[in-house]
Amino acid sequence: MKILIKLLAAAVILGLFSVPVSAGVKIDGVIIDPGEGATSAATVYYQGSPPFNIYRSLDGTQWSTCAAGNSESSYTDNGLDNYYNYYFKVTDSTGSYAITAAYPPNNNVHGSFRLNSSLCAACHVTHSASGGYLLVQPTSVALCTTCHDGTQSKYDVRNGKVRLDDTYADTSGGPFGPLASSGQPVEIVVYEAYSSLSTEPISLLPTSIHNLGTIISGAPGGVSDRDIGLGCVDCHDPHGNTSNFRNLKTVIEVTYDVSVNLDFQAYARTDPDLTGGYGEDIYYNTGSIYFCSACHSDYAQASGSGAIGATTTQIAGLTVSAQSMNKFMHAVNTPLIFRGEYYSSALPLESGTGVNVVVCLTCHQAHGTFKTGENKITGSTALLRMDRQGVCEECHKK
Repeated sequence: MKILIKLLAAAVILGLFSVPVSAGVKIDGVIIDPGEGATSAATVYYQGSPPFNIYRSLDGTQWSTCAAGNSESSYTDNGLDNYYNYYFKVTDSTGSYAITAAYPPNNNVHGSFRLNSSLCAACHVTHSASGGYLLVQPTSVALCTTCHDGTQSKYDVRNGKVRLDDTYADTSGGPFGPLASSGQPVEIVVYEAYSSLSTEPISLLPTSIHNLGTIISGAPGGVSDRDIGLGCVDCHDPHGNTSNFRNLKTVIEVTYDVSVNLDFQAYARTDPDLTGGYGEDIYYNTGSIYFCSACHSDYAQASGSGAIGATTTQIAGLTVSAQSMNKFMHAVNTPLIFRGEYYSSALPLESGTGVNVVVCLTCHQAHGTFKTGENKITGSTALLRMDRQGVCEECHKK
């Protein structure tokens, strides 16, 4: 027996047998049970080393305890107000944690597949697909906008709206517009294979958008050599295999040789009072400039770049393009500070380090803008959040 014990111990040391070790909390998904009234229930399913603590938040900054010392692998939270965003954090005995979001009264089809495999059929069909990857629509853009035109999702990306119970409000991301390949102003036209098939009405045309179908290697301020068109899935992971805000991807292939790893943390607080001008207030925590700068790396310039010509970028592994070399640019990831005083702003700032910093999304919307006042050099409104150069005056107050 002693010899057997010694042999087993040696086998473990040599790695012939492995001792299972918890890799920390993993959330399997969230299932929404819509009620008959104005509230729903959400059940969060998770794995890890018990006991578990479960917390809930509306904005990702203030958390309330739902359950402590829970030994079960799921937790149900009742009485959640419909059309509000909820965030759940689960911790286990190892001190690890994971966070997930819930959007009652609807279930999120971008995850929870282990709990409800029928969600796969929302996008895929096995033997009669219209598009590649067994998609039920001919392209990813057409597929995404069958729901994200406000009909099956609370987000209407074409109009730039989010549903707030019985009304709609503007989103911080802005509007894409019709997503049509013809019959639209050149500033908002998209390439033919990137058109939406939605017939839902468009209330107001944007003045500029993140043009889908544009070759990624042509991104302003970028060094990509990828000769494919930009689509929804170049920024978002449709299967939700990401810890990033808005299902944003954790890895972006910038060139065929260089990829950028991304950790973009933010939270969207539902704001029916529109205190920030949008239906959701976005609390940007960390990592946003690195996401935008994966394609627009020249513009990732540090403090002082307005007086020193650009020769490098804050994005590791990438170089400044010839078009931007020695050009002067506004800094990003820089504190909003003047003469030693930290400022606040009506524009969104990133504050995860404890200091308000200016990021790309401070001035620009991700999808598109309604704002007016084309730049005399570019001829575009450049996805700006305010008319003309209002974003400049908001901070500089000249």
